[in-house]
Amino acid sequence: MPRLRFVLAAAAGLLAVSAPGRAQRAVQINGVDHRVYRTSRTITLDGRFTEPDWAQADSITDFRQKDPVEGAPSTERTVVRLLATPAGLAIGWSLYDSDAANIVRSQVRRDAELRSDDYVSMGIDGLHDKRSAFYFRTNANGAMWDGEHIDIETGNESWDGVWDVRTSITGDGWFAEILIPWATLRYAEGDSVMGMNFRRFMPRKNEETLWRAWRRTEGLRFLEKEGIVGNLHGAPPRPRLEARPYVSGESRLAERRYFAVRGDTVLSPSASNRNVGLDIKAPITNTLTADITINPDFAQAEVDRQVVNLTRFPLFFPEQRPFFTEGSAIFDFGRPREAQLFYSRRIGLGANGSPVTIPLGVRMQGRAGSRQVGLLTARTSGDENTTNAVLRVKQDFLGRGYIGAMGTFAGERGHPGSTAGGIDFFLPYIVRGGQNFVINGNAAWSRDSAGGVTGGHYRLMLDYPNDKADIVMRLDRIEAGYDPALGFVSQRGIHRVAGNTSFTPRPRKRNRYIRRYEFNVASYDLVWGIAGGLDNASFSVKPFGLQFQNGDRVEVTARRRFDAPEETFALFTGARVLPGQYWWSRAEVQYQGAEPRVVKVQLTASTGQFYDGTSSDVTASIRLRRAPHMLLTLDGQVSDVTLPSARFTANTVRLRGDYAFNPRLNTTLFAQWDNQSQRASTNARVRWTVKPGSDLYVVWNSGWQTGLDRPIPFTRPSRGGLVAKYVYFFRA
Repeated sequence: MPRLRFVLAAAAGLLAVSAPGRAQRAVQINGVDHRVYRTSRTITLDGRFTEPDWAQADSITDFRQKDPVEGAPSTERTVVRLLATPAGLAIGWSLYDSDAANIVRSQVRRDAELRSDDYVSMGIDGLHDKRSAFYFRTNANGAMWDGEHIDIETGNESWDGVWDVRTSITGDGWFAEILIPWATLRYAEGDSVMGMNFRRFMPRKNEETLWRAWRRTEGLRFLEKEGIVGNLHGAPPRPRLEARPYVSGESRLAERRYFAVRGDTVLSPSASNRNVGLDIKAPITNTLTADITINPDFAQAEVDRQVVNLTRFPLFFPEQRPFFTEGSAIFDFGRPREAQLFYSRRIGLGANGSPVTIPLGVRMQGRAGSRQVGLLTARTSGDENTTNAVLRVKQDFLGRGYIGAMGTFAGERGHPGSTAGGIDFFLPYIVRGGQNFVINGNAAWSRDSAGGVTGGHYRLMLDYPNDKADIVMRLDRIEAGYDPALGFVSQRGIHRVAGNTSFTPRPRKRNRYIRRYEFNVASYDLVWGIAGGLDNASFSVKPFGLQFQNGDRVEVTARRRFDAPEETFALFTGARVLPGQYWWSRAEVQYQGAEPRVVKVQLTASTGQFYDGTSSDVTASIRLRRAPHMLLTLDGQVSDVTLPSARFTANTVRLRGDYAFNPRLNTTLFAQWDNQSQRASTNARVRWTVKPGSDLYVVWNSGWQTGLDRPIPFTRPSRGGLVAKYVYFFRA
């Protein structure tokens, strides 16, 4: 009998592995969690799984909850199947739902985050190095979002890959067929395994489930626990060339000049021009890629958000241009938004944000053995006429960590250039109980074009980012001479001590309404001048915060701030802050509605002292979604400030509307106004994806000067332009 039971158990195990459509076992077999089914046939994307190959593929079904009940089985059945086809990797999702009539599907626009919807995500680590991955996300509408891995907490959402998806909805749930061409992925030639993970989110339950890395301290970006997918040998080598030639035409209304006293205008004649350019992607190896852009055009890039700045420090605007956003993670160095060694907006954008012609740009990035490398160089013409370059190297160290170096150069023709460089490190650890602990830092230096005094930036950060506690502390020293020509530094000549200690415990017993409590014991940011004396500081305490099971959040925060400007600075039109030392206190209340709500509201209200006066601030956002095509968002900020020398109200209003006919044809209208710049502007865009990688864009930008004695008619903008651009994609 024992021998018979052994034979029967072995036979049952064999059938579980080989039988069509059977669930894959949780244990690894020969170091592999799941084997892809290989086929010589292509599939038709329709979200219906009509090809017989789908029935032959093994199923991934062991999804567990990350939230709300860690480790519990998914409340709805989820099935993933994988096919290796001649065209690429095909992923089939069967998302069964016992309440299919209430599947949330409001987003259709390309690169919408989809967090308000039922959606699925997958991470594909083609190199199986647990350091690099691409992410792909879709919802029941077949909307497409993608990004690339940076670290466990962040990713580069500006990366756009070439892939396609189709979905269908039935009374049983929704189903998605995804095809990712082999050329979109990165893998070592001859390797037969890749790291992968899969995630499903159901908003009406606020439930997140994963195949692997489902603990609350992990997640989809936790590549250390990714699943191992095998039987991928024979994947084709990368194509010799990918090219995106484009042609664009622009009709531009030259800027009007308005005189506030008389209301007179001067209008230059309208202008038009045509442009052509080319983007080339050529593999150096299977894991290293060179990109060349000739006469790039960024008409399709989103416009910057207008912001009223009520501080003495410069504003940071994120990069929007595709050539610089793709693969940008490799060039991260320093503290984001405070002291970055490389800030790509320094290339090809003037001080006021106006574009400068870039005739040529070259980028190389990828992996060479145990090193990640990145090189970017670009020429600018016109008044700048500069050569800009950045070189980056990261050496793998201690698991997911690295030790790296980076250097930058910027110089005009015929003049010595400005240089900057430094070394950095990132060392993540898993400590007792599966908790994360990270140490990172850098040392960097800069020298101006005249060979002036070198300034340095030194940083150390200790981070404990986990589910029930998040504790971080960082130390910075930024010398007065530290001024990288291609970087961004918000303040120089300082020492900074900053950190945060927050706890987010959960109810001991499962609570019907409350998911977790949120307490910020101390958040602090203290800045001293290197020569001595406190320059500015902020402290905050959050004594009360709740996250509800449905996703709603409320919190109350008390703030204490200090500023000691040494020079008078303009706060707003007609309002200035004199040199001195100012302490002030404020109270703040915040509510954030859950993503699945048809009408989502975010509201922050604060009141209290402000420098030597008072202010009351309200920031509000209202989002209306109408499934499955329309999304409207209205947000604004009002700051009512009273100072001894002046009183003013700073206003900012933005309206964004997205209407998508389908995932491949969508429109966006973005309008904004603020009364500090006295400017209203609109940006309207139409994007039609003719085929994956090939797009037609039509963009209209216009602006109006406001706050003048004589109103400007809406039909007569002070400036404007209509651009049509077609990008054709092919591989050879």
